[in-house]
Amino acid sequence: MSAQAARPPLWLAASAVASFWAAIFGFVRLIRIFVEDPYANDFRVFYAAAKVGLHAGWSHIYDGGLLRAASASFPIADSNIDSAHYYVNPPLLAWIIAPLTAVPEPVAFALWTALSLAAFAVAWAVACPFHGLARITLLLLGLALWSVNESLRFGQPTLLLIALVAIAWREMRQGRPVPAGALLAVAVMLKPQDVILVPVALLVSGRMPVVISFVGWAAGLSVGALLSVGPAGINQYLSATAMVQADPMHYYDTAAYVFGIGPAAYAVEVGLGALAMAVAYLRRTELEVVFALGILGSVMASPHMHELDYSVDLLAAWLVLRTGPPIAHRLWLLAGVPACQFTSLAIGNPLPELIWQVGWAGILGREAITRRESALIPIEQAPEH
Repeated sequence: MSAQAARPPLWLAASAVASFWAAIFGFVRLIRIFVEDPYANDFRVFYAAAKVGLHAGWSHIYDGGLLRAASASFPIADSNIDSAHYYVNPPLLAWIIAPLTAVPEPVAFALWTALSLAAFAVAWAVACPFHGLARITLLLLGLALWSVNESLRFGQPTLLLIALVAIAWREMRQGRPVPAGALLAVAVMLKPQDVILVPVALLVSGRMPVVISFVGWAAGLSVGALLSVGPAGINQYLSATAMVQADPMHYYDTAAYVFGIGPAAYAVEVGLGALAMAVAYLRRTELEVVFALGILGSVMASPHMHELDYSVDLLAAWLVLRTGPPIAHRLWLLAGVPACQFTSLAIGNPLPELIWQVGWAGILGREAITRRESALIPIEQAPEH
């Protein structure tokens, strides 16, 4: 093989270099933010909730007063517990973080970041398509995305969700629906709004064994959570979620950005989720697409969303790329990169991302209809001799 034949195409080499430097820029930014203020993240709230659970009981993890007491040792600027910083995740996240409270919050946050990066690498190894430089480029491009950067910056469990769903997909591919359902249950119980429709997409596609497994595991985790927080904790959780959802910052990156807060936005979100499930039914024989539509539908339908939550779309794109979509479809996936970057603090506009997601759902639906129509066209018989 000649040296020229061994070289990658110029566009691929350029993409790899650009993605590498963009990822480096993102990591330098993350390190600088951590050095300047290691408490400026959401993880500190998860850490405080875990401390409350360990010392006062898990029924108190939604108690604002105790969360403030657990945050008292943090810098004044980072100790506030309010509608922007409050623990409203299911108890499972606090349970997972509890062992990290044995070390100071900055050390715990660094360990959690390392775990998140490891989870992202696992998801890439499991689900990312292609080989060689193309595969590495997709890894670097993913790390350079603003949504992935923000997941790391704030210590959200989003990258862990990506790994759980990616492994669940692989388990399904290998004919193991029981562990797949368990993994999906853990993902949903960590952060429901990002992946809640993945089990629904599997249901409408007729994959009952994994759905039954998911329901069983989710029920077990739910019962454990309810027993751990008790009636008082449930009431505090409901009050906390109402307070948090009343803050406009939590639905800035949803359909409410376009339609305003109220019934119109909720109707659009429900409609987009239903659209994704309808397309999942039409493409029910394609497991990768069913998972992707479950992810995409979850994000489009969620009334509580931040730019970092868009990182789950990356896994959906990897899965769809494995099916070999047409060039126009691939170009639309590529257009999702600048759409995601538009949500950055420098621009702060989610509209391109919102439009891109709806457009992608439309493309997936159009392909389903086109393939169905092609299958109905009779094949012309060869002329008789």
